[in-house]
Formats: sequence, structure tokens, C-alpha cells
Amino acid sequence: MSTKAVEFTSPVGRIVWGSLYEPQTKDFEGNPMTIKSGPDAGKPTQRFEFGLAVPKSPGVTHFAQEPGWGQLAWSTAHAAFPGGDKSPAMAPDFSWKIIDGDSKVVSTKSKSKIPPCEREGFAGCWVLRFSSSFAPKIYDARDAANPVLLEGKDAIVPGYYVQVVGSMAGNTGKSPGIYINHAAVGLRAYGKEIKTAGVDVTGKFGGAVPAGASAVPVGGFAPPAVPAPSAALTAPAAPAPAAPAPTAVVPAPGIVGIPTAPAAPPAPPAAPPSRPPHKGHPVEAYLAQGWTIEQLRADGYAG
Repeated sequence: MSTKAVEFTSPVGRIVWGSLYEPQTKDFEGNPMTIKSGPDAGKPTQRFEFGLAVPKSPGVTHFAQEPGWGQLAWSTAHAAFPGGDKSPAMAPDFSWKIIDGDSKVVSTKSKSKIPPCEREGFAGCWVLRFSSSFAPKIYDARDAANPVLLEGKDAIVPGYYVQVVGSMAGNTGKSPGIYINHAAVGLRAYGKEIKTAGVDVTGKFGGAVPAGASAVPVGGFAPPAVPAPSAALTAPAAPAPAAPAPTAVVPAPGIVGIPTAPAAPPAPPAAPPSRPPHKGHPVEAYLAQGWTIEQLRADGYAG
């Protein structure tokens, strides 16, 4: 039985879940992670975990047929658990840390309840679960011959393409399987970022709002009124003073030679309602009562 770790470098693959920077501190059941075996068994621990989707080779139906890393995983498991067909490595619950990205089966140990084939970046790939209690060294390896250490958090996130320098070893603890550990991660290319936390709601809302619904809170709340503009800013301009009506100019008669119309004679006073008798009264008595000499003459009294 051999549990010696064997170093390897993965093909270029895409990180499809996890973080190179934030460790997991709780297990699948939500309990604090602890060391499972050895002299430090029971002590708290942490795991830096991520999934690497590696494209399947043409015609390959089992990861053990993959040259390099696939053959290494198979030989590592059988070196740790010899026994041929009776080896624990042949049991369906052996912990390979490798899943088929085209599978429609959700593992009972998976935190996601979505089938692998429906998760972004999984289809057409083998997905390797890398894990270690220490964060990996992270490099910019786009120039593969001259990798440069990448400083700062989130320089590599799910969706980017990387290669992993890691190791495989047999796990002979309570859950027979293999460890796939990481030591260094090199960025090889950028890809569309995969959001592994929360929900992407882009384009998921819409449709008509039911009748009677209000765009503002209803009952007891009134939005603040918009303050009226200052009167000084809205007062209408004072109207321009009206032009005085033109005054008709009447030229003086002496200037333009226009004769002055004679004043109309005053109307004669009305005759008294009753005439005094003609005989025995002087003319002055008639005149005193308002008669005019013309009226008296017309009446035949005065000559």
C-alpha cells in the first residue's frame, strides 16, 4: 500500500467553482472542518478548494483513459488500495475527486443540487476537485516560459483558464479515495467570469403590473413635495408702460384761417302754462312771468 504523493501538472482547464483566496471552514454538513487522522486529528482546519474543468480527449469514456493526469489518478488509487477487482478503488462510493461533467446525476455529497451537465463550464469536461489546507501560489503564466507571481486578491476567479501544479496521493482514512492537492496555479488565459455565489437576475424580471398596484408606497406615506420655485425667479416682468393716447391737435383758427362757428343762441324759455289776460296788464308783467317779447308779438299782444 502506497500513499506517497506524486506531483503532476494539469492540462489547461477552466476554473468552474471555488476560490483560490477564501478558505472553506465548514464541511458538507455545516460543521467546523477538523483534521481527520494523525496526531492532530480533531483540530480545526481549513481547505482552499476549487474545481478545474479539463476537456475530454476524443473517444475517451473514462477518466482513467486520459493520458497523464487520468492514468496517474487510477494508478495512485490502486497503489493505495491493492486488490484488483476487490480493491476499494473499484467500489462505486470511492472518492475519486473527479466527476463527469456530462453526468445527469447529482452526488449526495454535492453542495449544488444542479446536475453537472447543467452547470456552466462542465459539459464536455472532467472536473477535478483540487484541495489543500494552504492557499496556492498564484502566477501569471500567459508567457508559460516566464511565469510571474501575481499579487492581490481575485487575480484569478472562476471562469479563467489555468494550469495547476499539484499532487495525487491515496487517502486511506474513513472515506477511501485519493487526494488531489494544489501547490501552484498559473493563469493561462481569461474567460467569462462564472458567478458561483448568489443569483444572476439579469433579464429575469418583467411583465405587466396588476391593476391597482402603485409605483409608490401606499398608506401613510406621502413623497416629499417638490418645493415651489422662488417668487423672485418666477415673477412676471413688469409690463412696459402703455403709450399715452394721442391728443388731437386742433389748430388755432387764426393760424390756419378756419372761421370760428358762431355760438348757438340759447333756447327760449318755455311759455308759462297759462297766459295772463291781455287787457289791463303791462308788458313788463308778462316779461316778469317768463314771456319773451317774441312770444307776446306772436300772440298779437305786443307790437
